[in-house]
Amino acid sequence: MKMNQNKITLKSSLIGISFALLLATGFVGCTESGAKKEDDPSAILYLVNNPNSINEVQQICLGTYVAANSCVGGKEFFNPGLGCSLTKLDGKTTADLSALKECVLAKINDPVQPCNLPQFTYGLAQQALAGAFAACNTSYTTTAGATVDLTGYLVYQ
Repeated sequence: MKMNQNKITLKSSLIGISFALLLATGFVGCTESGAKKEDDPSAILYLVNNPNSINEVQQICLGTYVAANSCVGGKEFFNPGLGCSLTKLDGKTTADLSALKECVLAKINDPVQPCNLPQFTYGLAQQALAGAFAACNTSYTTTAGATVDLTGYLVYQ
C-alpha cells in the first residue's frame, strides 16, 4: 500500500512540476517576441478632454492625426491635442484639412512603401514628418488642383 501511495505522489509531483515549467516557458517566450507595438493614446485623450466641442474641421484633423500616427512605431507621436486644438485650427477650413488628410492618406496608401506597414514605420513622429510626410509640411496641390500651404499642420511636441 505504501508503494502505491508513493507512485501517486510522485506522479502528481511530476505533473505539477511539468505544468509549472510549461507556464514559466510561456511567460519567458512572450516577453520579447510577442511584444505589442505601443498604441498611441493621444486621440483618445483628445476626445476625453474635448467631449462636446468637436466641430467638422476638428473631426477631419483628428482622423488625419490617427492615420499619420499609424506610421509611427516609437513613443513620440503626432499630437492631436496641439494640432487639432481650436486655437491651432483658427481660420482653417474643411478644404484645408481635407488637403492634409489627402496628403497623409497618399503616403499611407503608397503602392511601394506604405508607411503604416511595420517594415516602413518611423521611430519618431519627427522622422515621419521629415520622411513620408515631407510633402504634407509644405505647399501641397490636391488631386482637385487646389494648392494649400500645409506647413505646421502636423505637430509632434
